[in-house]
Amino acid sequence: MNRTAVTPFWRMASVGLVAFSCLVLVYLVLPTLVVIPLSFSSDTFLRFPPSGFSTRWYESFAASQDYQLAIINSVKIGVPSAMVATVFGVMASLAVVRGAVPFRRTLAALIIAPLILPQIVLAIGLFPLMAKAGIVGTYPGIVLAHAVVTMPLVFITVSAALRNYAPTYELAAMTLGAGPWKTFFYVTFPMIRPGVIVGFIFAFAFSFDELILAMFLTSPTTRTVPRLLWEQLNFQMTPVIAAATVVLLGATLALLALAAIAGTHARRRAASNGGTAA
Repeated sequence: MNRTAVTPFWRMASVGLVAFSCLVLVYLVLPTLVVIPLSFSSDTFLRFPPSGFSTRWYESFAASQDYQLAIINSVKIGVPSAMVATVFGVMASLAVVRGAVPFRRTLAALIIAPLILPQIVLAIGLFPLMAKAGIVGTYPGIVLAHAVVTMPLVFITVSAALRNYAPTYELAAMTLGAGPWKTFFYVTFPMIRPGVIVGFIFAFAFSFDELILAMFLTSPTTRTVPRLLWEQLNFQMTPVIAAATVVLLGATLALLALAAIAGTHARRRAASNGGTAA
């Protein structure tokens, strides 16, 4: 086949694919961007397009004690749940990637399962167990529930970081007399640290935005921002909901930006160190 005849076709196909991808991206992002002008509306209810411009809804959001308590609850739940998920996610990734455990693929699938299953299924399964333990509506209960669904995120990022480095580094350290703990803290952890950081950020962001488990397992004193937004959508439709959503969206985007920076740093470090897949 004539190469000169094929080249224009593939160029047109590439342009069409890029155009289609841009349309899909606009379709996915546009509903989220609509919330931004709604948050600056001068109307007393949600209406698009807004009839005027006002910042009073952000002032109402900042002055709301309900939102202040919900943000504090989201942080008090998100940080410890991300820490628990990080600890167990790192342990699981070390066992699957570096350990000599049988049925690695099956074990990895079981670890990732809470991320794939519908959260409503997990909520229905966790609720009776936590009700029997008497921790429904408490901070430990929702922290443990969020740790269950966020641990796969840490497992995925840390496993990817481990596969960027050959196990010969750890074998060399142990050959020189380092024990398992010293090998982990001085050799393994520095190599996987960006993956651990990215996993922690993803776990916290997921916990901060999670709604389904919060609806089942939180109480009025431990409710998070997503649950408060859901409750207010059922009873009132003021633009303060849009203002709170924009703040929540901005916080999530900031966390994702941090994760992207950490991931870029990890790739550059792996490339500079000549990392190879395990």
